[in-house]
Parts: sequence; C-alpha cells; structure tokens
Amino acid sequence: MTPAFDSTAPTEPALAYLPPPACIGVLGGGQLGRMLAQTAQTLGYTVAVLDPDANAPASSLSEHFLCVDYSDDAGLTALSQVAERVTTEFENVPAMTLERLARELGVSPSAACVRIAQDRVLEKTTIQACGLPVAPFWGIESHADLAHVPAQLFPGILKTTRLGYDGKGQVVVPNAQALPGAFALLQASPDGAPTACVLEKKLPLQAECSVILARSEGGACVHLPVQVNQHHQGVLFSSTVFPGWVDPGLEQTLQNAAQTLAQALNYVGVLCVEFFILDDANATAPWVVNEIAPRPHNSGHHSLNSCSMSQFELQLRVLVGLPLTPVAQHSPCVMLNLLGDLWWDPSAVRTNASNAPQEPDWWRLLALPGTHLHLYGKKEARRGRKMGHLNITADTPEAVMNTVAQCLALLGLESLGLGVAPRLGPTRTAWDSPTHGVP
Repeated sequence: MTPAFDSTAPTEPALAYLPPPACIGVLGGGQLGRMLAQTAQTLGYTVAVLDPDANAPASSLSEHFLCVDYSDDAGLTALSQVAERVTTEFENVPAMTLERLARELGVSPSAACVRIAQDRVLEKTTIQACGLPVAPFWGIESHADLAHVPAQLFPGILKTTRLGYDGKGQVVVPNAQALPGAFALLQASPDGAPTACVLEKKLPLQAECSVILARSEGGACVHLPVQVNQHHQGVLFSSTVFPGWVDPGLEQTLQNAAQTLAQALNYVGVLCVEFFILDDANATAPWVVNEIAPRPHNSGHHSLNSCSMSQFELQLRVLVGLPLTPVAQHSPCVMLNLLGDLWWDPSAVRTNASNAPQEPDWWRLLALPGTHLHLYGKKEARRGRKMGHLNITADTPEAVMNTVAQCLALLGLESLGLGVAPRLGPTRTAWDSPTHGVP
C-alpha cells in the first residue's frame, strides 16, 4: 500500500498572517480544544467550537459554540461564516469535513494527513514509505485473513485499524491459536461487517518517547524537547522532560525522524510522533515509530509550564501565520495525568468516606512547590477519564523528583512504581535510575 496523498482534495488557502481579533474555529471541544481556546484568547483571538456534546469542556470558554455533529452541513456552514481559520483537536473528525471547510477557509492540519492518522494500516505503510521503521504488522480485514498471518508476528497486539485510543480497541495475542478469539472480541460493527484490524508484533521495549513539532506552511519547523512517557493500563500516566535525560544523540535522531516525516507529508500544524525505544541488541533498528497524532498531544502538556512556548501556542501560531521561533525549556518538568479514579478512590486528598465521587483536596497538592494544576472542566468524573493534569517544575530534576514522590503519596499512587521515567542513558542498553519515584 502506498501513502494516501489525496490529489483530488481542494487546495487550502495560504495561511498568511491573520491578526486578532479574528475568529479561530476548533473541531472538537474536549480538553485539547479548551486549552487551545484559552491560548487563542490570551493572544487576542476569538474562538468558535463545534462539538456534538453540549457539555464539552471548551463550550463554556468559546465565543461561539455550535452543538452539532461533525458532518452537519448547516453547522459547518455556520462555522465557516464566523471563523477564518479552522483546526481540529483530535484525529477522528471526518476527513471529508476538513476537505469541505478547506474550500472556504484556511485549515490545518490537512484532510490528507488526518486521513492517514485515522487508519493504522495506512499510517504504518505511510511511515515506512517515508523511510522510517515500524513494528512488523499484518492487516486483517476478515476472518479469511486470519489463516495468512505470518507466524513470526506472535506474540502480538491486535488493534482495530480505526478509533482505538488509550488502550481501547486492542488485545494481546500470545499465539496463533488465540488470534480468532481476539479478532471476534474486537468485532463491534452494528451492520455485521467485519471490523478491520492490524496485528503488530509485540516488541521488547525500553521506553516510549514522543516528539512534538510544529511545521509552518513555508516549511519552518520547531519542536519541544523529547518526552519520556510512562503508561498504566494503556493510558498515559506521566511524561518526564528533564534536560539531558535522553542521550543527546538519540534525542537528535528522534527529532530528525519526526521532522523527516512531517516534511514528507508536507504537514502543516502541530504533530506528535511516538517512538518505541527497543530493548533488543539484535534489532534492525534501535527504535520504531509507533504512531502519529496530527494535533497537540497529552505528553506535551508539560510545555504549559516548562517551556517558553506551549504546544497550543505553536498550533495557533501555525494556524494564524505567526512566526515559529525556537522553543526553550526553562524548567525540568514531570506531567502527571489526573484520572477520574482520583474522585472515587480513598487517598490523602480524598479522605471522606462516600459512595459518590468527590473533588480531591487540591489545596494539599498545591501547597507543594512547583505544582501547577490544570483541570478540564468535565462535569462527570468517571474511572479512566482524563479529568486534568498536574505539571511539577523546579530548578533541578532532583527537586522535581522529590515533589513528584510527595504528590504520588498524596494521590495514593505511589505503589504503582511510576512517576519519573528512568533516564535513557548514553547507550540504549544503559539506564540511570533516579533516586525518587522510580522502581
């Protein structure tokens, strides 16, 4: 399969400088849309959000809120009448919606790039065509395809090609005998048609890193420092961003790879590229690209408090044609995700016994130096739901690690052995473990 660059899609208008108080349109009103709206308003712009959820977190912050489906023609017409530029906060907005809006407005990212990120098989073949390594994989569109999967792909992870996120839509498959059951488990199509999947070989991992960059229409490119990420039950738990925490040679290699991909796609906007660092001395390459996200990413939330420019300002700068200047990190930082479980489970910040969710006692966390709380305005706390994040900064990594350990203890999460990612040392087989918050 070759990369899907849609030559029939309309050409987007040039993203020339658009001064405030022009209106910025955002498809999606979740936490990413909310933080983008806050950044846009700080720079003097107004915001129009389109989201089918009347309680979307960004709805209360936007000057214009359109509560319609992403394919609603009247809603898209209304958006094009108030907004002059449009972006999306997540990759599952229909690509056709972006194509339709691009006939009248400046749109970033393009429909062609979003379409690639919406399909895991297309995504992987596109990354390969750009000359970058991915995990071995095999597309499975029907039960008949199960018999043709190469034996060397086991053990593997079976994923739906579309819509899966945060560990959803995927099953670990230890051997070929388990594959039919796993495929049946992921079949959820209401019309009875098979749900297309992809089997990826399970690789021995040392770490996951992510690179977030911004690329302008003219090809200028800047990036955040490399994030080292930890997950728990398929959901991002923390991102560690300490100067020198990743070997400089590896950091430069990953940043170059992300930029190569963005250039090959002619990508315009903020792009996150996730990498797996392999724990296999015999591997063909020391790392592979896991996936891409054509938008700001959870792992980049640290930039709100650790860098001279956040990923949301980068997204806005591309969209309105402002210059992209290099991003400087001024503070070591660890970002901790705050899930809805914290509203339910007893801890030092949720001390009252109750069968209902309770707002944690943020006072105790914010009494610690360098803690920055970001809540997303979601009205219902559910287990596994991202309710906010906590950025922890200090003058030194050691001071951050000390505060992280205290925060995890207050949140009742210290037993997980997560928080600060181990250092990715001078070689890919050598790690230096920090003294706090790491197993």
